[in-house]
Amino acid sequence: MLKHDLGQLMGVGFDDTHMTPALRTLITDLHLGGLVLFARNVDSPAQLTRLIADCQQVARDAGLPPLFISVDQEGGRVARLRAKEGFTEFPSPKDVAARGVSIPSSQEEVRRVARVMAGELRQVGVNIELAPVLDVNNNPANPVIGDRSFGADPHLVAACGVAFIETVQGAGLMCVGKHFPGHGDVTIDSHFDMPVVGHARERLETVEFVPFKAAMDAGIGGIMLAHVNFPALEPSGLPATLSPNVMRGLLRDELGFKGLLFTDALEMGALTNNGFPVHIAAARSLEAGVDVLMFNSGEARHRKAHAELVAWAERGDIPRAQIDASLRRVADARTRFGIA
Repeated sequence: MLKHDLGQLMGVGFDDTHMTPALRTLITDLHLGGLVLFARNVDSPAQLTRLIADCQQVARDAGLPPLFISVDQEGGRVARLRAKEGFTEFPSPKDVAARGVSIPSSQEEVRRVARVMAGELRQVGVNIELAPVLDVNNNPANPVIGDRSFGADPHLVAACGVAFIETVQGAGLMCVGKHFPGHGDVTIDSHFDMPVVGHARERLETVEFVPFKAAMDAGIGGIMLAHVNFPALEPSGLPATLSPNVMRGLLRDELGFKGLLFTDALEMGALTNNGFPVHIAAARSLEAGVDVLMFNSGEARHRKAHAELVAWAERGDIPRAQIDASLRRVADARTRFGIA
């Protein structure tokens, strides 16, 4: 059924720390494919384990595939699971990489952190780690990336990213590298407005693309798109999240990436303040070639977006063949990472 299939391509945030009738209904009504955890959902390891188990039980009882349970657990200032709730707090990626005196020693420091991080996530039932950040932080005025990146050297970022991916995916979770084509050289925070990176394609090849290509070669399961416009890649002014040139033309056709493509949160100001309210951004992004639509919060927004997806698909603006291709990639990811 079309509306059920489209729900499988959504990952949504919610406000609860335990199973509620509203959360149960949201999962079953929309036939959701995934949930996104935030700090507001976490009280303790035991509580989070129970919440995730209850969500998976609701999906099973409804005849749905196992849910993708994802979380941003980068270390440093972007970590949803923290010491006050009983989890390990880790330094920022930049600080971890800086412990090494060479690229190989930085990689080993990253592996040490990633092993513990992956173990804690697996223990509570998370199966998708929304990391590593593969952006090259080469602009000191960048208001959003900073120490979330491993550094300003694309080769260091690539090497540390690969170390993180190999360790976390080796432990059975799926990594999602972010934010393609690169969020490092911006002066605007995409949570509030849309940055533009005006570099020529040749420069992007030698800096921004380097860590992402290395991650793809290492078998990363997913790539998250940036709410950033790259005129060299998308002259229309659209952000990468809404760009068929970036998703189909570059990632799929040129770079041959076969994993899952994720949006960044669709409520962010880069979209909503530039003529793309959440429900329209969701439909435009799926039309452009993304596989998994990510939402922060708001049941009404989730339902409105789902209804918009159904409307676009029913009138053929999102071809059935494209939806089926995304569903196959979602199913393949569940199988590959043991989520099935």
